[in-house]
Amino acid sequence: MTVVVDASVVVAGLVSADATGQWAESVLAGEPLAAPHLMPVEAASILHRAELAGEISADAASLAHADLGRLRVEYFPYDPFAERIWELRSPGLAAPLGPSEAVRLAFSPGPSSGGTGHLGETFDYSHEQQAEMLRRVRRGVVDVDTSRKRVELQMAALAESSGELERRADKARAAGQPDLAQESLARKNLVDAQLGELRDRSHSLRQQADRLTAAAQRLQAKIDAFAVRQKQAGERTGRPGLTSYEAWYVALAEFLGAKLATLDARLALVPGPRCGFCLPPPPPA
Repeated sequence: MTVVVDASVVVAGLVSADATGQWAESVLAGEPLAAPHLMPVEAASILHRAELAGEISADAASLAHADLGRLRVEYFPYDPFAERIWELRSPGLAAPLGPSEAVRLAFSPGPSSGGTGHLGETFDYSHEQQAEMLRRVRRGVVDVDTSRKRVELQMAALAESSGELERRADKARAAGQPDLAQESLARKNLVDAQLGELRDRSHSLRQQADRLTAAAQRLQAKIDAFAVRQKQAGERTGRPGLTSYEAWYVALAEFLGAKLATLDARLALVPGPRCGFCLPPPPPA
């Protein structure tokens, strides 16, 4: 069954290394995908602003943008859904998500059941500090994961070199050239020593990424708990209704009989949509 994906899910699947990013990646790799034809523009804008804000590195942004162009997504125009979009939108809320909100959705996900899917603007100073810390931790996870992948590439190259040197030593012995065989084995030992160091480095980076991921989950749980308390206290934690841009995604999902995959859990609570929603699992308690 086709799944309609919004830009927050696409960006998370392309750059995030945490549990929400893994969920988003599985969505992108699973069922056939569909989206409004402006979705890649929105996703590219999120990547650009995240790079400028220091959320991700320039290399990570460029790689994600290249992957964005390779996604197998069926894109749909606005006109066939204009009437339904106009029905779904709320008066006075025709503007799409602001860029800063989109960045927060893509890089600060993890909705809890019944909570909101993004950081509200009513957070007090201490919670703004937690949100900033969460952004830094998530950026650290991405950077560490990138470093680990580079180390793994180096390990693969050294392993291939070690195997080649061993084959040369075997051929030299078979040809009665013990000096040449000894030289090849000496070089192999040096390569194996480097390979061992890289294995230790890879293990250390994996442990570091696990610690950072656990820290991000704890911070996200605190932020989500605060958002729930704000909602229970009757304070406004999100916009009522749908914007016209959000309604475009919903109208497309209704037309296709598909679910809408999004990181914004608020959309599933808005009255009016006649489609199902696909949301990331809540963080562990």
